[in-house]
Amino acid sequence: MLIALFTIYFLGGGSGGMLDYIADIEDSVEIIMAEGERQDEALTVLKAMKKKATEHYKKVKQPTKGLEKTFRNHESTAEQIDALWAEHYATLDRYNDDMLDLRFELKEHINREEWEAIFSAN
Repeated sequence: MLIALFTIYFLGGGSGGMLDYIADIEDSVEIIMAEGERQDEALTVLKAMKKKATEHYKKVKQPTKGLEKTFRNHESTAEQIDALWAEHYATLDRYNDDMLDLRFELKEHINREEWEAIFSAN
């Protein structure tokens, strides 16, 4: 049971949520923003966000197997478990930093009124 809970924690319930959210934002950008260079740039940033999220979910799945193996092995040490958690949190920190940077980049291409309209719809 504990292994299943940790697996869900590591996987975050699947990648669908964030990818669906980004797809909804893309739809809003296409509807709200006038076609042109700014819209194209915003969509390019959103595409980069999708790619980053997909890569992140693939990376997060990999340590789950090691975590499961470590928890099943009753001879595992606290240091081994701590190393897996440290790796997980380092990966998560990098992902959050990258997504935050992309959000700031997105904000450079969208004016205040468009931003409010796009994100109030989602």
